[in-house]
Amino acid sequence: MLDPIGNLDTILIRRPTCEVCHSRPSTQLHHAIIKDMRRYHKLLTVEINLQPICETCHTSGEQHANSFENRQAFVMVQIERGFDVGAWIRSLPLKYIEDWLLRL
Repeated sequence: MLDPIGNLDTILIRRPTCEVCHSRPSTQLHHAIIKDMRRYHKLLTVEINLQPICETCHTSGEQHANSFENRQAFVMVQIERGFDVGAWIRSLPLKYIEDWLLRL
């Protein structure tokens, strides 16, 4: 299982452009694969699940950051970066995980 990363700012430094619009600087981290839940915050606030995005994409009415398409694309990018997304998902003690995620 992945440990929560200590300094979340390092993700923003390493990936400085919004990964949703690809045009503005990333200023926030979005729980992209599985939304944050208070009970599992430490398990979900790990680099594998955090997508650097700009404030506009994070708070826009269109919710592009929460779209199914963005989530799928982010999973593929994380796999390309070397993360074992499937193993991470199967390690989570969640009662419900979407079927498409369990097939990774």
